[in-house]
Amino acid sequence: MTQVIGQPEMRELARAVEAGAVVRALERVGFTQKTLAWATGANERSVRNWRTTSAIRPEFDERLREVREIALLLEDTLTSRGISQWFTARNRLLGGRRPVDALREGEVDAVRQAAVSFAEGGYV
Repeated sequence: MTQVIGQPEMRELARAVEAGAVVRALERVGFTQKTLAWATGANERSVRNWRTTSAIRPEFDERLREVREIALLLEDTLTSRGISQWFTARNRLLGGRRPVDALREGEVDAVRQAAVSFAEGGYV
């Protein structure tokens, strides 16, 4: 279970269960709907629908939850805004790609490992 620190945005993200709550919590952390759409392979209209109705196809639900999980791995190391910035910054451990691009390409394990490395103090 992820330790929840004092940032209200991260507490909200840790408690989010339904897709709409996850999207709203990620937005509070600093993710845009465009970024969430890109990382999950969906379109922005779908993300808006998830936000309001929580109706989401299983493959996108899994991808959205992977973004949530990886964001929570970074909570002890970065501010909430820093987390969303980490996802869109080039990363040495991902061959200079951005984590959102690697997620879109299905490389969840590589992004997760990059997040763990960063959280453990590795320079990326």
